[in-house]
Amino acid sequence: MADKREIAESLYRALERGTSDDVLSILSERLSGERTEKLHLSRTPVLVSIGRELGKLLSGRAWKFDRFRELWKLSYSRKQLLAQGLVSGREVRLIIIGALGVFSKKEYESTKSFVLDMADTIQDWETCDQMALRVMVNLAIQNRDEILAILRRWLHSGNKWVRRLAIATIPPYIRAREEEADTCLEIIGDAMEEEDREVRKAIGWALREVSKKDWAAVFEFLRRWAADGDRNTMQIIKDGMKKLPKEKQDELRQLMGN
Repeated sequence: MADKREIAESLYRALERGTSDDVLSILSERLSGERTEKLHLSRTPVLVSIGRELGKLLSGRAWKFDRFRELWKLSYSRKQLLAQGLVSGREVRLIIIGALGVFSKKEYESTKSFVLDMADTIQDWETCDQMALRVMVNLAIQNRDEILAILRRWLHSGNKWVRRLAIATIPPYIRAREEEADTCLEIIGDAMEEEDREVRKAIGWALREVSKKDWAAVFEFLRRWAADGDRNTMQIIKDGMKKLPKEKQDELRQLMGN
């Protein structure tokens, strides 16, 4: 494919001119031959890499967050459903997320404000998870108490993607802060009766990642829920216990009556 830096420079010039529509045209032209044969989607790592290059170019530009807000909203204006439950405009959003990953390490407040403004607009799991993996974790590492409080608040949102964003931040956070298993499980505990399938899948993912750091804590946590949980909770436990020792999985199954 064309050099990622070259594509990023083209996007930078379009953003500098304030022409968001040109950004869409550039991506349509430059990425048309890069989409996978089976799903006809540009690969996520490629888009994020372009975003990182763009983020470097935008360093120090005061206008970048305003332009990104406009571009993010524009990415949803021609919404169409794609393969695997994704939504059109993903190329724009993933490039923005790649750039935010750069900004989030040095511009905490502005990046946080952008995420808070845009979180409720998320409409698919990929945008949600990439925001968690590449942006939210950096913010949480810098200001643990504030970001974890935001995650707890998001768990009560009426928007399932906001709730998923809260949970999807746990896997990268526990990888960076493996001593915080108890804190992560406390947050997960507020979601153990989740009804939405997309959010439950993220909870299972989070539990498996915490298990890699402290399986004993996860087992005790799930054991308490297995004794008195509803149908949704049982599904979460079955998914979340997969990284526990086999004998501990068997014990949980017995408690659930399986």
